[in-house]
Amino acid sequence: MNLKEYMNIRLEEIDNTLENIFDKSSIELENSFIEMLKYPLNAGGKRLRPILTFLACELFNGDYKKAMMPALALELIHTYSLVHDDLPAMDNDDLRRGKPTAHIKYGEANAILIGDGLLTYAFQLLSKTDVKDSILRKLLFELSYASGINGMVMGQFIDLYYEEKDINFDMLKILHSKKTGAMIRGAVRLGAIASENINENDMENITNYGEAVGLAFQIQDDILDVISDNETLGKTVGKDEKDGKLTYVKQLGLEGAKKEAQKVIEKSIEYLKPYKESEAKNILIELANYIIERKS
Repeated sequence: MNLKEYMNIRLEEIDNTLENIFDKSSIELENSFIEMLKYPLNAGGKRLRPILTFLACELFNGDYKKAMMPALALELIHTYSLVHDDLPAMDNDDLRRGKPTAHIKYGEANAILIGDGLLTYAFQLLSKTDVKDSILRKLLFELSYASGINGMVMGQFIDLYYEEKDINFDMLKILHSKKTGAMIRGAVRLGAIASENINENDMENITNYGEAVGLAFQIQDDILDVISDNETLGKTVGKDEKDGKLTYVKQLGLEGAKKEAQKVIEKSIEYLKPYKESEAKNILIELANYIIERKS
């Protein structure tokens, strides 16, 4: 099975499961809010993070179904972060995945609540993971670490702090390692933990893979913000330059950024070399290359 085939199968399962994660209420107003929660979840997207969670679990001979709740919990948190990131107080965007952002469709107050709802429900989902309590505690820690003040939230804070200030390249790397990279790093670590078959060396290798893929993802995002268009990318392009943000393209130039992304991806694949040939390993390698080939 190649990456495209794998993603098609897993995406169908992810979307079917997401469609039924919210309990239907007997109160119509509550059902209206549930539809609001589903709006950004159903807007499309690559589901890259849950796919990485499944593959990391399978790399270490785990059952990907054991990783389903952690994977979906991560996707809910990723989606909440997009809803809040698009708010007027943050990046102030009106287009996400080719559709009106949540605050454009439902109003700013409802968009805040949608994000809050997705974030908190993610941990409710995670609590349903069918693993030993000791493993569940590790999953809870990993999810909160990746998405909270040690990861994504701190990255967003740094991004806002430097919005009208000069940021050097070293701080830019820290920003992206948290705002973008932490959730991708968390995705593979969640999958590895859910496999229930992981040692310290394995965790270090898959973590390094995730960090490298996360960095390449951000570099490619910076490239696409320059060379893509709204329809292809599904969001407003050129915002980084308009807002005066330091990016890998601004720092290294377009060709330099492309070379850096390629170098980082080659490094990510090195971390998989210790493992025997398997479908999961081959797809992780293919996925790494896809990161810098994608158009959206």
